[in-house]
Amino acid sequence: MATRSHGSIVDSTQYRDFVLFIGLALMWGTAFPAVEAALSYMPPLLIAAVRFDLVGLFMLGYALMATESWQPSTRGDILAIVGGGILFVPVGQGIWYIGQELTTSALSGLMASLMPLFTAVWSWILVPEDRVTGESLAGLSIGFAGVLLVLIPGATPLFSQGILGKLLIFVSAIGTALGSVLIRRAENRISTPAVTAWSMLLGAGLMHVLSPAIGESLSDVTINATVVLAVGYLTVVSTALAYTVYFTLLNRRSAVEINLVHYLFPVVTIVAGYILFGETLPQPAIAGFVLIAAGFGILKRRVIVAELGNRDSRDHQ
Repeated sequence: MATRSHGSIVDSTQYRDFVLFIGLALMWGTAFPAVEAALSYMPPLLIAAVRFDLVGLFMLGYALMATESWQPSTRGDILAIVGGGILFVPVGQGIWYIGQELTTSALSGLMASLMPLFTAVWSWILVPEDRVTGESLAGLSIGFAGVLLVLIPGATPLFSQGILGKLLIFVSAIGTALGSVLIRRAENRISTPAVTAWSMLLGAGLMHVLSPAIGESLSDVTINATVVLAVGYLTVVSTALAYTVYFTLLNRRSAVEINLVHYLFPVVTIVAGYILFGETLPQPAIAGFVLIAAGFGILKRRVIVAELGNRDSRDHQ
């Protein structure tokens, strides 16, 4: 009887985490079409700045209620916040939005699959224990072959807006991945939600400064139901609620396991982009996504297998 009860608890926990994982993929995957809708009525940096103004305050409140360590007090804390505030928000979101304005939400979502690969590359460069092996080289080679397939212009001119948009997103993904590795190496003492909150507020402030510097103006904003719903969805669902779910999962599962969601929400984005905007992807880009996922799987195969094995052993204890 006890065994069945224990088994039902394990099954219930696994089912709940699976539902949360799928929910996280849906919330983050649908952020790209929401940005696409907002871009018709609001400049990209302003969208990102307003989004992270609101979410930063929400996340700070979450950190105050859910954690004890929310005030930065060490050099590591400051480094983590500054790294996140510069690389995660202005680079990871602001530049990404500018790039998406020049391409499509479907392609933008697809290029999110670059994040785990680039994070692994920066970790390989900056963390000694992640240095090269034959398996790592094979994974990196396959992954970058996929990157090239995603970036190739196809039938479009070499220097078209679409290519510029891809390159901006490419640079954004590199910067965001670097930020994630630097934050892990910063040895901060405050909680992850607190680092996230302070980084969002710092990044939002920087984007408010950069927005007029690149020619954006409040006069470019059109307030209507579409932009209010789009920015509201981005703020409440795709960020505040999504990060709450992310941190909930992070308390029970490994970061490696959870971050595999990056390979699921591009699928959500592609479907949503097709339904809402009639967007389609060229076959080379889809093939590139498959190679990127395969390259990451090879690069981190041992870590993934070890984490899944640890999870199974914990579940059966």
